[in-house]
Amino acid sequence: MRPESKISEYTLTWLLAPHDLDTPELADDSGVGRLPYGLPPEIGEAWIESLALSDGIQLFRAVHSMEASAKGQLVTILDVDTSSEAPVFCAQIILYGRSCHYEYWQGRNRSPVEILAGPGLDTFRYHQEWRGSVMVEGGVTSEMRSVIVPNATMIALLGESVAMDLIDQIGLSKKCPTVVRPVPFYVSAPLRECLSGQFSGLVRKLYAQARVLDYLSALLQHFSKDHVTHECPHRKSIHELHDDLLSLEGRVPTLGELAKKYGMSVRRLNEEFAAEYGKSIFNFVTDYRLEQAHISLLIGEMPMKVVAARLGYSHVNHFIAAFKHKFGYTPGSLHKTKSKMISVG
Repeated sequence: MRPESKISEYTLTWLLAPHDLDTPELADDSGVGRLPYGLPPEIGEAWIESLALSDGIQLFRAVHSMEASAKGQLVTILDVDTSSEAPVFCAQIILYGRSCHYEYWQGRNRSPVEILAGPGLDTFRYHQEWRGSVMVEGGVTSEMRSVIVPNATMIALLGESVAMDLIDQIGLSKKCPTVVRPVPFYVSAPLRECLSGQFSGLVRKLYAQARVLDYLSALLQHFSKDHVTHECPHRKSIHELHDDLLSLEGRVPTLGELAKKYGMSVRRLNEEFAAEYGKSIFNFVTDYRLEQAHISLLIGEMPMKVVAARLGYSHVNHFIAAFKHKFGYTPGSLHKTKSKMISVG
């Protein structure tokens, strides 16, 4: 039986403090970067968005909108020649369209390996060096999502044995650093959602990190049929984490920081917290902060726009939608409740 989250009082100072509408306290200059590929206009246009997270995790979204004149062709959009000090794990999903990669596993003086992918056929890599040409289907619009996770971060997120088991289960090795595997859409859903614009600043990065962890956990479930969620051997630590989350003001620590503090992998910490309290860490924090917002709007005079920004929402409409989903009514309806309370008083 899960313990109840008993909350006797809320810490609202960080929400009710004097405000500046132009500089919300939780805003962060870092965010999504966007670069064009620079294709000739008669071929089409393409661009890529990227978001850098903590511990070297990188997220990408690429869109290629090709002119009808290129229909039936493979259009080369990028030549890649990268290397890293340690292996990195990369997963790429195609939402629509097709892609073809010519990869040079043994150097560009040898014949390339052809990698074909499309919706439901996801590409996975585990390598220190990647040389190749990236081509997409001409005459149509295609879109992809991908994530790159350094080896050390994979181990920190999943635990060493689990991370290496996942690499092995997917079928990646030094001899075969890239594979294409059929993967159900529900498994790849968290990766599709990582670059959601619902949040901004540091909260956006925390949301993205949580979705990356959800994605890796879903891959574990898919590729390792005997993967079983563990019991909760660290119950005391999980209860301490729960209490710490309730006392947070302002900035929320990253999942990596929390895992380091409590001496567990991020996956284990998140799984045990969810087993104990019925929600992931990120969802628990989000729900609790909406409860704080509810009280602050009811007793204070803080503009809704400021409350939304301090909670990390990129637009007040996203905050209103989340608020209504949780409570069943909009935050604006609290003004009527407040008016009734004042008139009764």
